[in-house]
Amino acid sequence: GVYNGIGVSIVGIIPYRGIYFGLFDTLSGINPYQAVENGVLRASSKFACAQTSAICAAYVSYPFDTVRRRLQMQSELPQEECMYDGTVDCFRKIVREEGTVALFKGAGANALRTVGAAMVLVLYSEITAAISGDKGE
Repeated sequence: GVYNGIGVSIVGIIPYRGIYFGLFDTLSGINPYQAVENGVLRASSKFACAQTSAICAAYVSYPFDTVRRRLQMQSELPQEECMYDGTVDCFRKIVREEGTVALFKGAGANALRTVGAAMVLVLYSEITAAISGDKGE
């Protein structure tokens, strides 16, 4: 195969992107400051929507990332030393042996990485609004 964990990476990106963009669009639609003249207020409110979306998406998809990392960590080991036989076996063993909370170890630190993703959404929105001449609606 390409590398251990590619399957769970592909499966994990689906809920991440779905929640990331879907929630951002939903929150932006109800954002009362989306089209105000004040650029700082408009951008700040968009950033709040984007950051909320990115954090929610990161937490929902984090168990997939945990499994991917575990599978990748064992990729250099000989087959007889591997702890996991695949994605489903890895999920089962983590939950059974360490508890469901183990799927979220490190999720807090991962949430800090969402600031960059949120800034990209805001900058894209503001740049497209400036080019098209509207106020970010």
